[in-house]
Amino acid sequence: MISLGRLWMNFLRDIKRGWAASYHDYKTKPLISKWTWPYWNETPSSVPVHVLTGANDWLLCAWMLSSWFTATEQTWRVVIHDDGTLPASARKTLSSMFRTARFISRNDADPAMDKLLRPFPLCHDYRRKHPLSQKIFDIPHFADSERFIILDSDLLFFRYPPEIMQWVNSDSKDCLFNEDVEESSLVSREDAWNDLGVKLWPRVNSGLCLMQRSAVDLEFCERIMGETNILKGHIWRIEQTLIALCASRHGRGGVLPKTYEVSLGKRASSDTIARHYVGAVRNRFYAEGIARLAPFLLYKDEL
Repeated sequence: MISLGRLWMNFLRDIKRGWAASYHDYKTKPLISKWTWPYWNETPSSVPVHVLTGANDWLLCAWMLSSWFTATEQTWRVVIHDDGTLPASARKTLSSMFRTARFISRNDADPAMDKLLRPFPLCHDYRRKHPLSQKIFDIPHFADSERFIILDSDLLFFRYPPEIMQWVNSDSKDCLFNEDVEESSLVSREDAWNDLGVKLWPRVNSGLCLMQRSAVDLEFCERIMGETNILKGHIWRIEQTLIALCASRHGRGGVLPKTYEVSLGKRASSDTIARHYVGAVRNRFYAEGIARLAPFLLYKDEL
């Protein structure tokens, strides 16, 4: 049973974020389980989509994937990495919604990753401390293809993404990302060059990644951990910095157009293809994103 203290905190939060966000969080968000995809008989894309999710954001993940399937007009192989908190009921719902989904539980991943990272103690220690590390370590390890896509749960797609689909349907060796609001790397461009010999791409955001498995080098990640100040920065940014440095060292790619939006504004731009609702604007995921997509994802037969 939820405590009185928690009820009071939720009440204050709901007042602060506004009626629309609270309504769509409580009322509309759970309805995504009604979403259906009629094209499961079609051959899925050879490029898999990997997501990391858990108890706090699996419903957001369901909205993200539903918007992704719908916007791309494509069936996808989905790999869902459990951060260690995903409830059995959530896994059941996600399995029924996304028939191609492959689940990798934290309990199954840990032994394999412990063995893989044993020669890299700094990487191993970081993975033990923070679930976001699974994006840089687990996903490339468990990927069954050289190229793969990583999507965060707090992304939503509103239109067909031509740049992504061009990458998917080609043999591109690029690594591509959405562009962050500001530079958030824990390693400066100067230090990346002086300490690692890498020309760091600016403002890489890892909420949307088009990746090459060969770009992720564990020896290089261990070197970053040991030879830079990355471990002195905020632990939530370590994974993104590692991905940015690995991709920059790979040397092919960069950031996608600004229509793949990361912003702090109240509303997305009129030409936005996708928006990453980072923590500072997470309430807009509900008030703007879900409100905008619900008629197409939930009530399309009524339009």
